[in-house]
Amino acid sequence: MRKKLSLAIAVFALFSAKRGFAQASSSSGSASSGSASSSSASGTSKLAPSCADDAERHRFDFWIGAWDVKTEDGTHVGDSLIESASNGCAVLENWTGARGGTGKSRNSYNPRLKQWQQFWIGSDGDVHEYRESQADGKSLVFFWKPPAATQTIIRLTFTPIDKDTVRQHSELSADGGKTWKTEYDFYYHRKA
Repeated sequence: MRKKLSLAIAVFALFSAKRGFAQASSSSGSASSGSASSSSASGTSKLAPSCADDAERHRFDFWIGAWDVKTEDGTHVGDSLIESASNGCAVLENWTGARGGTGKSRNSYNPRLKQWQQFWIGSDGDVHEYRESQADGKSLVFFWKPPAATQTIIRLTFTPIDKDTVRQHSELSADGGKTWKTEYDFYYHRKA
């Protein structure tokens, strides 16, 4: 019995050592660089996919910049700095409201779902997770369906008006999308 147990432990240790060596070998070339190559079984190497080459990942680039944010009548509501992030794979929003609140959103195209997604968190702890989206002409439209409210949908539409103006329009539906009410309607004016 002891011989069988010793043999089983030895086989397990050998298997674990081989597995650890294989994992270390396969990840050694891609540890720190975004453009590092990885080896395939045939010994050839390929570059990691680049977000820079995927046009869909740049659909939201019109929002990148430093912005003075106002209502349609010109009332200043905040400032926003929108940056390219994660090596061009995401768009990061840095919001500062005129009343002192702040917030950030991470926006990215999810190639598995073939949709843009946005994750927002404000300094008041408010979280919105827009998991669905659609392109509507030159606009990008996000949808958030709060889990507790089955008929509630928030629709967030970003539309480039021209190279220096972007409209962000938030609407709420309490009846599953049959009717919509404006929550806010902001115009982003590019800072010089």
